[in-house]
Formats: sequence, structure tokens, C-alpha cells
Amino acid sequence: MNASELKRVSVILNPKAGQGRLLNNWNEVITELKNGFNDVQVYETTAPGEGASFVEQLHSNSDVILAAGGDGTVHEIAEALLSIKERKPAFGILPGGTCNDFSRALGMNQNPVKAAEQLSQKNIRHIDIGEFDGHFFTNFWGVGLITHVSESIDPDTKERFGRLSYYLSAAKSMQTWEPFEISVQSEEFQFEGKAAMFLAVNGPFTGGIRPFFPDTDIQDGKLDCLLIEEPSISFIWNVLQNRLTDTSYEGQGYHYFQSSEIQIKTAPQQLIDCDGEREQKTPSVVTCMKQYLSALTGDVSF
Repeated sequence: MNASELKRVSVILNPKAGQGRLLNNWNEVITELKNGFNDVQVYETTAPGEGASFVEQLHSNSDVILAAGGDGTVHEIAEALLSIKERKPAFGILPGGTCNDFSRALGMNQNPVKAAEQLSQKNIRHIDIGEFDGHFFTNFWGVGLITHVSESIDPDTKERFGRLSYYLSAAKSMQTWEPFEISVQSEEFQFEGKAAMFLAVNGPFTGGIRPFFPDTDIQDGKLDCLLIEEPSISFIWNVLQNRLTDTSYEGQGYHYFQSSEIQIKTAPQQLIDCDGEREQKTPSVVTCMKQYLSALTGDVSF
């Protein structure tokens, strides 16, 4: 698929994302998209799951499917698109939520009008995708503290304070976390013991910041992984201040590695946070599908 073939665009819009901020300049967004594409159609969702249904209906007659909304909208539409066995349209994002993590990974401007202008340039790249147990993720897979943090964020606080809500929630979770037994097995790294959190990430952003892996490459066929045995307040603070590097805490209960396949078992079972969605539980086999999805990106030097 090349840029000249991208003519028909289906925009799946969550009008409630980010308290409706996408709608503020929606006419300008559509105008920018029409500057780059011959046919632009918009489909508004009214309930969870409707975005995935739109993908099933529209993929065969679309060259591009755009997710217009926040991280939840992006995850739902991307997973539906990735589940299609036959020809897949290209994927793109019009950021409209609070954090917009994967749109940032794709180099998208956080102003929706400017993002639409970027999308119209048709800068297409083949990007990695995470997969586990028949499910897909664009940004991250995690158990432990990451799940507690996302579960304890109040929606109203998230909308009012944005990324600050993750700082507040992390501090709160530090007071209630419980270690669990974990077995991590990959070609590059093996571990058995107690842990507070395990993360396998594809994109560098979590909660709108680059807290763990600022240099993550979403085209290298590897997931960046972090195992935290026992966190401290100073560690969490350093993470939130973007001071963690690949080796800065190695040997102090924090382990970093890259892998294309990781087997994870826990006792007791742990709830998995996958791009902010929490429905599955361990055990899992997490893999990286190298350059599996064609996506429109914002930065030409991406």
C-alpha cells in the first residue's frame, strides 16, 4: 500500500472523548482531511463496541480508517482492524482524549486540526503491534502497579488534571500495592520471584509522558520490558520526572530487556492492563508482530 492508493477515508468518531473537545473545530478537521483525500466519511459512535462494529462494516471499502478519540477509542478500533484476516486499510489517529499516548508515539500533533493536516500528507509507515492470547495492543501490556494506577484514577480527576492524575494515582497506589509471584521467560531474560509490576511496551508514552522507555522503537520487532521487584517512593518519583534510563536502576530490583516473545505466569492471577483496558488475566504469552500494521504518522523522520 502506498500513498497514492489512499483515497477513501472512514473516520470513526467518539464525540464524547475528552469531554467533546474534538468537536470544537470539527469543520476545520474535515476540511484539512478533504485537502488530502478524495472521499471522507464520518461515523459517530454512541456506545462502547460500536467503533469495532464500524470497522467490520467499513474496512472492505476504506483505504484508511481513522480513530478519532482518546486511548480507549484508539485501542478498540485498532484491535478490530488488526483482527481482520484479509486486506487491512491503513490506520490513523485524530487525537481527542486526555493522554493520547499512541498518537504521540506516531508523531501526531495534539491539536486535531494540525493532526488532520499531518494525516493528509499520507506519511505511511509499517509499525510493530503487540499480541497476547489472541488479543492485540498498540501501546503497552502490564500487570501489577500499572493496573492499580489506572484503576484508581477518577474520571473527573483525569479530565481536570490530565497527566497529573497519573502522578497522584501512582503515589496513592504506592501505599496499597501487594507483591505477587511472577515467572518471566524469554530468550533474553528469565526471572522467578516476587514483583510489583511487569511491563511490555511498544510505544514510549504512558499517561501522556515518557516515563519508562523514551527511546522505544516501534519498528524494531522488539517489545521493551521492565520488571520491578519492589518499588520505592524515590523510584516512582524519578520515573515520573523522566529520569529513568535503561541501566540507571539495573541490579537494584529493576530489570530492563527487549524481546519479541515473553511468557508470563503469576500467582495469584493478575488482571492485565492492555492499553488501559482491563479484561484479561494471566498467564499470557506476549509477542511483538514486527511492522504488522500500516499507519499514517505525523513525523516524516519517524
